[in-house]
Amino acid sequence: MRLKTFISCFVLILLAGCAYTGGGDNPGVRKVSLFSMLNGDDIRGKCGQVAGYERYRLVYNGLYEEQFRVYELNRGPRDGHVLKASVTNPANVAELDLKDLLSPWRPVVAERFLKDAEFSNLTAALGQAGLFGKTPTGLALASDSFWWLAVGCKEGQMFFHAWRHPAPDLATLAFVKPLLAMDETRAPLNPPRHPISHMPHMKSSADDKRFDLKVGENGLSYVTPLF
Repeated sequence: MRLKTFISCFVLILLAGCAYTGGGDNPGVRKVSLFSMLNGDDIRGKCGQVAGYERYRLVYNGLYEEQFRVYELNRGPRDGHVLKASVTNPANVAELDLKDLLSPWRPVVAERFLKDAEFSNLTAALGQAGLFGKTPTGLALASDSFWWLAVGCKEGQMFFHAWRHPAPDLATLAFVKPLLAMDETRAPLNPPRHPISHMPHMKSSADDKRFDLKVGENGLSYVTPLF
């Protein structure tokens, strides 16, 4: 038990060294800094340090190997707020571009400018879903499951929340419908279900590439080896 705890802590330290500073559209960057990105380390570094800074990151894990969606919501000037959507689906090597060898693994990316009312409505929906309330400390988030995660900075304070299928029903979260309506990628959401990989007799310990995260007091506190 002590050895397992030591290994987990050691991996956490290594991942902390791979601090996310942007560039999540690059498959290599996202892979080595995934924990930092999910924890919002880049947002934490500016929260309370930059006047008027307000930013949110929403992540949907629809079975990591099947779909991974990232939304960056940034407060901008009047009627000039930005929502960037990034959707990664299974790679199709048949679409390999010799000028970009990582093309099959790159996400579909799109940006949209939001008016003040749209920005306010979306942040209000995040609040309604619980982002600005109590963090669900101890909640486990496995890569082979379905969950939403949100991290953000508002008025100099950091907020962190996560929701895991089936409780609550992810489709009922207040921010999901308006967020998808603003998603210019138009990529269909991989809907939550009971994945076969949750059944022990169907899993292969040799081939099962997964990671496990756990929610802490105001962020992620635990991780088992990624990939």
